[in-house]
Amino acid sequence: MVLPLKAETCDSVFTLDQCVALALQNNRKGMEAKNNVEVAVTIKKEAFTKYFPEIAAAGMAFWANHDILQYNLLDIIELGLIKRGKVAGVQAMQPVFTGGLIINGNKLAGVAEEVAKIRKEQTENDLRLTTETFFWKLNTLQSSMTVIDSAIEFLDTLENQVRVMVDAGLITRNDLLKVQLKRNTYLAEQVDLENGIRLVKMLLGQYMGLGVAGNFDIQSEIPENVPPLDYTLFIPSQEALLSTSDYRLLQKNVEAKKIEKRMERGSNLPSVLFGGGWYYHDLLKQNHNFGALQIEVNVPLSGWWSGAYAIKRKNLELINAQNEMQDLSEQLQIEMQDKWNNLTAAHRKMEIEKEGIIQSQENLYLNQMYYEAGMCPLSDLLEAETSLKESEDRYRAAYGEFKTARASYLIATGR
Repeated sequence: MVLPLKAETCDSVFTLDQCVALALQNNRKGMEAKNNVEVAVTIKKEAFTKYFPEIAAAGMAFWANHDILQYNLLDIIELGLIKRGKVAGVQAMQPVFTGGLIINGNKLAGVAEEVAKIRKEQTENDLRLTTETFFWKLNTLQSSMTVIDSAIEFLDTLENQVRVMVDAGLITRNDLLKVQLKRNTYLAEQVDLENGIRLVKMLLGQYMGLGVAGNFDIQSEIPENVPPLDYTLFIPSQEALLSTSDYRLLQKNVEAKKIEKRMERGSNLPSVLFGGGWYYHDLLKQNHNFGALQIEVNVPLSGWWSGAYAIKRKNLELINAQNEMQDLSEQLQIEMQDKWNNLTAAHRKMEIEKEGIIQSQENLYLNQMYYEAGMCPLSDLLEAETSLKESEDRYRAAYGEFKTARASYLIATGR
């Protein structure tokens, strides 16, 4: 296991595993996904508190401009009561029956927590794949730079040979100019490669949380021989489907819709709360306090009219979620097969490009001998050298595509 590196580390050489570890540790998308899980956990804890009694306290004092209660006795005497007073109390009400709203609300919060964790897993998979894509892109560009360096070295040697032959009057100066022009072309390509390497390093460094300075390097080698394709990586799509994050999200969506339907049905059922309280009042210049038991029953009579339609709407949403799961499940299986096809195709292309390198090397060797023997023009030798360089570039690019396709297939099959 590769330990995560500190983001302050600079001027270092990173392996692919270290690059991925840094991206998982420092990338802002990963941090946001972790925070979303914490939010879901908090919401679940909040929903759990609904099982406990609701406790409330209240108090009031008043001063009226005349007595609140006034009596006229036989049109002779007028009596007035309660011109000022104080009232206070505290009560606790425990939900006894709420139509399953509390239980299902907690279940829905639990589903939301699981969804947040699955989305965090998806984010981490995206981070892995993007990091690996950047890594192999950088590796390809750096390998191409090595190829150009070798090609320029070859042209430098050839230029010295041609210059000797020109000075001896064996060939015209035109051949020397052809070599120099070819060399200048490669020097211009070097400039483009340097810019490309700098840009990809900035992208990869920013993704790993190292900033955009790009003052690091990567440790990776492209093998001379084509690595074998591990066919044990293949897994039937129907078998892999159950472990993929996308399919598990579809399952959670259906589960959530079922709970929402039950909650909609429960919101149209009576609710019962039981509790008690302690109260105090001073209304007739006398202090009184007392305790009382309470029961509260709420029956949403008018809610039944619209409730039937709301339940039907939730049932249709559930059916849509089930249909979506079936449809997207089939699309996920197709995607898995497509990514396996891409992996095998990338491996085959790598084999073809390797064969092209062998053929180009032989072609360059023969043209070099023919040119030295005066049996072929310089243009054929330069064309053979160009063919070798292009073959080596394509092989290195094919290797990077193969490694990226391998990672993509593993992620698509839930590994």
